[in-house]
Amino acid sequence: MTAAGSDVLQPGRLWWNWFGEQYFVPAHTVSPRTEEDVRQAVVTAARLGLPVRSSGKGHANPAVVPTSGVHIDFSTFSQVIAVDKDLMRVTVQPGISVGELSRYLRTQGMSLNNQGDIDTQSVCGAIMTATHGAGITLPCMSAQLIAARIVLADGSFLDLSAEADGELFKAFQASIGMFGVVVSMTLQAVPSFNILKRSWNADIEDCLGGLHQRLEDNRTFWFFWLPRRESADLFVLPSGVPNKASRDYDICHMRSYNAVPVDEPAPASEPGAQFDHSSVIFPNIYEPNFREIEYAVPFDDFEATFDEVRHLFLTKHTDFTFPVECRPVKADDSYLSAYAERDGYALSVSGPLDVSTWTMLRDVDAIFERHDGRPHWGKHHFMTPARLEKLYPRYDAFKKMRREIDPAGMFLNDHLRALFA
Repeated sequence: MTAAGSDVLQPGRLWWNWFGEQYFVPAHTVSPRTEEDVRQAVVTAARLGLPVRSSGKGHANPAVVPTSGVHIDFSTFSQVIAVDKDLMRVTVQPGISVGELSRYLRTQGMSLNNQGDIDTQSVCGAIMTATHGAGITLPCMSAQLIAARIVLADGSFLDLSAEADGELFKAFQASIGMFGVVVSMTLQAVPSFNILKRSWNADIEDCLGGLHQRLEDNRTFWFFWLPRRESADLFVLPSGVPNKASRDYDICHMRSYNAVPVDEPAPASEPGAQFDHSSVIFPNIYEPNFREIEYAVPFDDFEATFDEVRHLFLTKHTDFTFPVECRPVKADDSYLSAYAERDGYALSVSGPLDVSTWTMLRDVDAIFERHDGRPHWGKHHFMTPARLEKLYPRYDAFKKMRREIDPAGMFLNDHLRALFA
């Protein structure tokens, strides 16, 4: 082992994810300060015959991080490396959070085109798992990636770009860290914008009846279905919003988001409305008190899928009260995102961190399977190779490419090996 390798690889430290569901102690932990630290970690791991996995902020539900080998912890490898204001591009280290980047871009006259409603996860993790916001014209965050630099299994650096690397880049965009260890990412930003957000409650019939018109009329529209009176409290959804519902259960908490140029004055205040920069309005506060699955069904299958999920909660799993979150996402050209070459509608279903939740999630998964639902890679799922082959036209091509770039499977772990070896 080289002196540099000895310095970089430290005794393994206990790691756990945001939900407290996944935890492990690897043989070695690495807290890199430079790209060379990452390279030395991979070279040394290869010499020792150890697998390598990395993590950002730990927001993934499934066991995508745990490894018996080398864990590269990017929680402090989180700086902005470069910004190009003319091209509106920014290059960052993998550990920077979505919120940190979004707030930095504000100081540079830029915004992320779209983001999810949690901004404390790492940008790298969000992109590698195809995390998303909502909007029928807005793809997932993987589509904002235009270049990346990774360390391969042999310790060499590989610079990838959408322009130069074609199919390899498309496969890499949502590859859950299976091609190599990311040391930098370049994202395409947009001119800075404010958001006028409106929130209100209404009956489910009103929500679904006007759904497609609202999707057309707003940059972003999404809703939470609230099966019970107490549902909103479990996701810290705001109270005091305009209430058009005729009852206090089986209703929807609806939201519209529309961009406003930063040089335009703030609109007059109104009940249930918020107005501020995109970095402020996009994120919500969530308590990690839930276990979640999220699948995206084909856009045209959303109403039928939602109807089955709603029926399941109103008739069988009446003790489960968490909201069901529903968001449309535009197709992209990646190999493995839930929206690969297909417009999708994501349904997120949660339950408490209790063993009984698994039975409910299995029942929901059966509904999603009937409707060709694809998983969010950062949430729990029940995928098998047979299901993935059916759902993803490029699944076999992805596996072939992964084997070519990492033939020994250094960047796999038990969870990923079962699906992508």
